[in-house]
Amino acid sequence: MLLSIMYGVVGCLVATCLTLMVLSAGDIVYHVQYVDATVSQTNNSSIISEMIQNGNALFNTSEYDKAMTTFDQVLKLDSRSVDALNGKGLVFNNLGKYQEAISLFDMALKIDPNFVDALYNKADALGELGSYEEAFIWTEKALAIDTANQNTSMSTSALLPNEIN
Repeated sequence: MLLSIMYGVVGCLVATCLTLMVLSAGDIVYHVQYVDATVSQTNNSSIISEMIQNGNALFNTSEYDKAMTTFDQVLKLDSRSVDALNGKGLVFNNLGKYQEAISLFDMALKIDPNFVDALYNKADALGELGSYEEAFIWTEKALAIDTANQNTSMSTSALLPNEIN
């Protein structure tokens, strides 16, 4: 009888150990997947950042087609990249496609209403279209956030034509 009780206790211990091992293996798989996802996300962020820098460099050298392609590739990886949306908007703005530029700046601002670059760039595109009052409003919004430029040459008087000042 004592032997049967011992076998029963040992059986329970073995079953408990096996259950703990299965749970531990499941937890390990979960944690490995979590670490993989975190590393992957970090790598993606790093790749996206490099691509945006490359797109900006291409833009700055007037290689607009290549810059546009680069920003489009970023948006395939991260459709909510305000930097890529802004970059595409800048390309359109420099090509004289102001409405398309404004649409992209608006998309960036929908994601991040305080994205100062898009606020300034939208104001610039509106000014190019002759919508000076609206450009003034968007410049004021940017300056309200970007306090570093409130007392510099980026003031609204420098951004608008003489008729409006």
